[in-house]
Amino acid sequence: SILLSLVDGSRNHQIHDCLTRTSNQMHQLVLLSILGFLEARSAFTSDNSLKALLFWPVDSANRTQENVVRNVAYARRMGGRQCCDVMLAHYKGTSDDWNKEWYLSEVTNSFHKSGYKFKFLQAYREEWQQKYEFVWALDSDIDFTGVNLVELFDLARSSGSLIVGPTFAGEQAWKTYATDLMAHKALLRSDNKEDHEINVLGKPDPRCMMRHTDFVEMTAPLLSSLVLPLILKDCTDCIHDNAEWGLDRVWCEMASERFSVSACTLLDATPVRHLDWHTAKVTPAFKDAEKKVKAKYGKYWAQVRNLDCMLAHEQRRVTIDGHGNTRER
Repeated sequence: SILLSLVDGSRNHQIHDCLTRTSNQMHQLVLLSILGFLEARSAFTSDNSLKALLFWPVDSANRTQENVVRNVAYARRMGGRQCCDVMLAHYKGTSDDWNKEWYLSEVTNSFHKSGYKFKFLQAYREEWQQKYEFVWALDSDIDFTGVNLVELFDLARSSGSLIVGPTFAGEQAWKTYATDLMAHKALLRSDNKEDHEINVLGKPDPRCMMRHTDFVEMTAPLLSSLVLPLILKDCTDCIHDNAEWGLDRVWCEMASERFSVSACTLLDATPVRHLDWHTAKVTPAFKDAEKKVKAKYGKYWAQVRNLDCMLAHEQRRVTIDGHGNTRER
């Protein structure tokens, strides 16, 4: 069946199924290599047998609607009409507030529920692995219309990672989940040193096309469908009802252990814009959630660091030390 997959992209789900069942590391590496070859013909390629799912939590503000509509149109121009499905999770307002004609034409699925993005994503269904190459879990203030999406998806595939984050262009600070952290110092995710490291890590490094890291923040991660069961189901108590800090501090190391790969990558060559609307309210529940995740999964806790750098224009990887200097591997 796996060999048949080489000529029939519709059988990719069988490889996904084998990966979830085998614990043999060599078998996992071989299967991941085959899957990478097959998925090079997927979303945003000439033969998109698998799609991407564009997932947004949304309110009904005009700026939200305008940004989502603009980005969906751009994605379809770049990848073709069949590039992707759109799912909207309405945490404020309803689908009735949106243009009905556009909604019927462009939105594959939607629901109405209070909460936060990764709690919504727990609506995950097993058939997503058969249908989607990636789920792009986007905050509503992410704008990717200035990015070559074909290049972005190609880089994501070539990274070999399962959790891929775009870096953020412009002067905006790289903050967690649409929140003005500096206005809520008691609720900072980390001490000042770690907060600085998170900010620096998420900005494009002009030396690199992409970097393997031990941390990808949850603002706009591109999630391989392969990793969804691990982070949305198996990682128990990682996603809370009223807050979601903590998941992104453990998912890289957890996925790296499960799949024997460098599970997380940041893409420097294809940064997106983070408009920083500050729409989410941070409460003490966020910090409490993070503490609970760390207490349960401390061995996976990210140090927030680069692991290596694929040099721009040279197609070779180097390491990056704690001072930001590159060294030969």
